[in-house]
Amino acid sequence: MFIQYAHHQGVKTINLVRRNEQIEELKALGADEVININEGDVVAKVREITGGRMAYGAIDCVGGELTKVVVESVRDGGTVLIYGLLAGPELKAGILDFIFRGVKLEGFHMGVWTANFSPEQFQELVGHTMSLLGQKIIEPLVGPKFKFQDFKEAIKKSLEAQHGGKVLLVSE
Repeated sequence: MFIQYAHHQGVKTINLVRRNEQIEELKALGADEVININEGDVVAKVREITGGRMAYGAIDCVGGELTKVVVESVRDGGTVLIYGLLAGPELKAGILDFIFRGVKLEGFHMGVWTANFSPEQFQELVGHTMSLLGQKIIEPLVGPKFKFQDFKEAIKKSLEAQHGGKVLLVSE
């Protein structure tokens, strides 16, 4: 949904994937560029795509070793927002990027972010999100659907690395 919202706002995206099968899926969502992290020097490819300017910022849901590559792909003074830990609770990054290039690393958690929202602010956020969903500006990637009584199967599927979208329980 980040890709869809960025596309809607006219923001170009460079996206990283681990498998070539994901490239067309992301392009269909509006991704401008997609790089397979297992095929060559990611930072060099970002440099080429941006004409040497590098990315303004980045959003990282993986962490781990990949964070170092993401940080190196951001321009001086850029920000990397990390919101996930798919690679585990540790991350790697070069300290020189923070000291000499002024790159900023910020963590994000929805619960922490909204903890101090007033009820009106929270309602405004939910309303805006629902409006984006209603207008189909953002759409969740829906994967396999399971009947409620098959919830154990659904949980197993959701834990697989390649389940192709959000696993849903349906009442039908």
